[in-house]
Amino acid sequence: MINTSIAQPVVDKEIRELERDKRIKDGSQRITSTKDVATKDATSKPLFDKQEILGEKQSLIEQKLGELTNKLLSGLKSGEQGPNMPRLLQVAPNLASDVRELLKALEGNEKLATFKEALAKFIKPIENLSPQGVAQGIKDSGIMLEAKIAQSLEAQSLPSKIKELLSQMKNTQNQGLKESFLKLPNGSDAKKSINDLGALLKEQKKLNQEIINNSPFKALAKASNALENAAKYLDKLSNLGKNLSLKTAANLLSHIESSIQNAQKSANNYNLNSTTLKDARAIREQINASANELQNALNLLKNKDSNFKAFLTRYDPNNKQNATLKEALSKQNEPKANHIRINIQTSNTGSTPHSSSLNANSAQNASLSQNSSFSQNATLTQEQNSFKNINLSQFKEATSSEVNTPNLQGKITELARTLTSLKNTLSPELASAKSALEEINSLARLAKSAAKSIGAIKPNNAEQALKELQSDMKSVLLNLKESTQNQSSTQNIHTAAQRLLTQIEIHQLASFAQNSLQTYLPYHWDELNSSNLSFKRGNKDKFYARIELSFVKFGEIGIVLGLAENKFLDVSIQTGNDGFKELILSETKSLKRALNELGLVVNNFFVASKGGKSAYEQFEDIDLGYNIKA
Repeated sequence: MINTSIAQPVVDKEIRELERDKRIKDGSQRITSTKDVATKDATSKPLFDKQEILGEKQSLIEQKLGELTNKLLSGLKSGEQGPNMPRLLQVAPNLASDVRELLKALEGNEKLATFKEALAKFIKPIENLSPQGVAQGIKDSGIMLEAKIAQSLEAQSLPSKIKELLSQMKNTQNQGLKESFLKLPNGSDAKKSINDLGALLKEQKKLNQEIINNSPFKALAKASNALENAAKYLDKLSNLGKNLSLKTAANLLSHIESSIQNAQKSANNYNLNSTTLKDARAIREQINASANELQNALNLLKNKDSNFKAFLTRYDPNNKQNATLKEALSKQNEPKANHIRINIQTSNTGSTPHSSSLNANSAQNASLSQNSSFSQNATLTQEQNSFKNINLSQFKEATSSEVNTPNLQGKITELARTLTSLKNTLSPELASAKSALEEINSLARLAKSAAKSIGAIKPNNAEQALKELQSDMKSVLLNLKESTQNQSSTQNIHTAAQRLLTQIEIHQLASFAQNSLQTYLPYHWDELNSSNLSFKRGNKDKFYARIELSFVKFGEIGIVLGLAENKFLDVSIQTGNDGFKELILSETKSLKRALNELGLVVNNFFVASKGGKSAYEQFEDIDLGYNIKA
């Protein structure tokens, strides 16, 4: 091993054990030296580990965290009491503060001076906050130590684009697509591996596209897509503050109305009388209710009636404060000639109950296919005349993205997702094919990027690998704990290191249990009592962040961020006291403007005091990625 300023007894031992295990597994007589590795072409090694993609082989991180979980659970199960139990429960909720206390304890101890220098690099003042600094701080926070050890044993170091491709292949949600990766040839070099993957994805795309094209339920998918596109376009206009003309607003509203009508027609185009389709009937009732509410809101906008808000608000009819909205709703729900009629098609065939219940009207499906697209650039037509004299300020209010304000986009998105739910209930095959197609397109884009970075594949460098291990918080703490063991003069340092390690391992366990990344804010801030950050990747191209902070003066705050397609952002904020909430509300416009300047489109922005619902449950119609409870 390389001589270093900080001894690595714990990490070195673990690496030696892993190298021994790898030798036995590979049947080799020795570990390939760094010099030998450097002489090989790193790109000639295969990229895809099929067992790992299929989930049949546990990763090193899962093994280590599994062992830690079992150790802690065994201790609790055995009812371990006495002096050991408090030690197990000793944690460092404000890790940054505890590191600073540990640094004070290390002052004047020459033997441990190298540890003091190393620890001082991990926690920086909040004034130095930067995106790059946070990213590096999380990487060195200790929760990734086992991943770094695993990487140090690999023969080659892969560029980020190739790592992202491998990660998405491993985490694909579609089992059929995952199993198709078994068809990839064995032993291919990096370039051929990616070419083979591209060909496989092209084949899978064709198969899934055929399933979608031949499905009798594709009209539901098209109607849902049209509504989603409409909502996204309105969000973009609202958040970017673009000035709209009456003609443009009329054009948008007319196409929204057409999309809503197509959505309702598509939902009512199937006979769902079979007893096996009770759930589907309930979903369709919800679709009809939502579509009628939206149609009523549009009718009021046509008539320049401010009561359109009644149909954009999820109100409780038992709440006295909503009496005005309730009255407006009851009046507008009276039958009118221009309301959409619900016409459920029935089957007169003699087929089985299940097959007859899904008998679609092909002519109507064809009509829906032609009219369910949402056009952003269409010209004003005769059917749009009913909207041409709308109140432009009312239109802007209906599409406003102000904090906590119900808007047209939210109701449209809700209807789109309910349509998708009906489609998934009636045809799981179509839902699976559509999901697979989205993943295939994403993988194809990643494969193109990965192909361009093949030349950046390099042999692993032992010196660099060990340097990364030394720059890890958990590595330093493990060795500090080892160096101060059984020494009365440094017992306080030993205990402090143990508390910090326990907190880091709790973060690792939480990450393991939730399939996410949970850590702490790697900055010290006198105004902050504790911090907790969580990051998670959802389905498709969705990412989530959960931020929990406890301030000395302002109390607690919980923030959930949901990012889709690298630009659409959902924000939910809950504060521990009303004063803090009002402070945030007063600066909301500046915050949203700053987010827009970064190229982000804020779909939803919610701020409230902490109440009955958590910040992660507040958005009823938004997938925030945190629904696992333990």
